[in-house]
Amino acid sequence: MAGSSLSLAGRVALVTGASGGLGRATAPELAQAGAHVIVTARSTRTHSTQPGLPDSTIEATAEQVQTAGGQATALRCDHTQEAEVERLMQHIGTHFGRLDLLVNNAWGNHDPVDETQRGREVWEEPLAQLRNDLLAGAYSDYITSLLALRHRLIGSGGLMVSTTWHTDEPPGWLPYEVSKAAKNRLVYALGHHLRGLGVTVLGVAPGWMRTELMLQHHTEDELRGQTETPHYAARAIVSLAADPQRDHWTGQILDVGDLADRYGFTDLDGTQPHWYRRRQATRQATEKD
Repeated sequence: MAGSSLSLAGRVALVTGASGGLGRATAPELAQAGAHVIVTARSTRTHSTQPGLPDSTIEATAEQVQTAGGQATALRCDHTQEAEVERLMQHIGTHFGRLDLLVNNAWGNHDPVDETQRGREVWEEPLAQLRNDLLAGAYSDYITSLLALRHRLIGSGGLMVSTTWHTDEPPGWLPYEVSKAAKNRLVYALGHHLRGLGVTVLGVAPGWMRTELMLQHHTEDELRGQTETPHYAARAIVSLAADPQRDHWTGQILDVGDLADRYGFTDLDGTQPHWYRRRQATRQATEKD
């Protein structure tokens, strides 16, 4: 692949939820820096959870990396299923021996329902949505992280990253806000418990991203100027993985825009969006009016 100023040569990374969105962007960014990337998700060419997005598969992600000269391995895994994650960790232990980086990115917010089916009033929200969000969010992060540790794949110097969202003020969609708060608290608690072992645990919070699903539901005009590509957050993850001083942040949720200021990376168009900062400024201006 094209050369990168950041070196992750010889490192092994696992990116969950890598068939599309941020996971699919993170894999080539890590590979460009030299890592061997293991990509997992439920969607494969023979069984897709997103029939409207036929190219969103783990095989397509791995091939994208390999075509550009990087190293990638595609393994199907439903990270809400303990037995499947157990088999995944056994496979990684046998074939790779370790993990230097775990990116917990699996997310099931769009099944069985999505935001287009939200209730007009809070008591009308779909009851199954919170269960699904917790299962495919904080719970999948929990079992994937703990099983990686249990199999002794991540040790001193290792990094665990959960992709997440800053809980909003005022709160947004109820099940989404509650599930993201659970992910964020998991980052804090794991960071506390693993501090003495030399394992860094971080949350990375992108702004509104132009993922494949967002492009299905919004026009380019609606998204232009308000969104960022998934590669922006992916570059934040690469920068953290390459930073030997990252441990002082362990347990914290880090804004991608703030990380861009620190490390100097940009989005694909050369800009450095600050989604949370802009959102806060807009809200404060509205409150003054």
